[in-house]
Amino acid sequence: MKELITRPDANLGEDWMFLVFLFSFATLAYTRANYPLRISRLWNSIWNVRILRQAIREEPNTPRANLLFNVSFYLLVSLIIYLGLKWYGLHPWGTTGIVTYLLLLGCVLLAYAIKAAGIRAVQYLGDNDFGLSEYEYNVFLINRGMGLALLPTAALLAYLPKNTIYPLMILAGILYAFMMLYRMGRGLINASQQGVPLFYIFFYICTLEILPIVVCAKALSQ
Repeated sequence: MKELITRPDANLGEDWMFLVFLFSFATLAYTRANYPLRISRLWNSIWNVRILRQAIREEPNTPRANLLFNVSFYLLVSLIIYLGLKWYGLHPWGTTGIVTYLLLLGCVLLAYAIKAAGIRAVQYLGDNDFGLSEYEYNVFLINRGMGLALLPTAALLAYLPKNTIYPLMILAGILYAFMMLYRMGRGLINASQQGVPLFYIFFYICTLEILPIVVCAKALSQ
């Protein structure tokens, strides 16, 4: 296997990755069959604040389709990070294969757990919602959209020859960075409209955006 991966025409795919793609495609098929309007409404909610707020009012409890899309996002973004590390020949924690992937998945889940805890901390310390309930919904909404966008990208990264996937690596990074900046910008605009003091906006940026990234980067550097 090591000799195969060193060949420029080899790909980065491994047998177990099929399960990740199977889950993601099954989620998409299940949603289209049982919630035919869910996908179009998801995209509309991402780009239209009015539709977003209507969706929040109508979905107080997360439907099964949304939960599956969230899981698909975690699986796919972890897989893309894994493929990027493999492409560069990096082995964090001295592990390889599915063990590395599961550790990366744990880091991604930890980052979003820290984000959720940060939201609760700001709400508690400020004794106010500050629009953070909408922000939290928006976080997972955009994640679901990115999960759909990253599915074909992850498949191509895994199964195209590794000497041809550099542009896809760049595309995946740009897409993720754009959506994160878009989400942060929408959150800051909403916070300003809610009259949130600058101190809490600064606390929000450090706790909910920067801290999870720092924790994950630190974990990868070990």
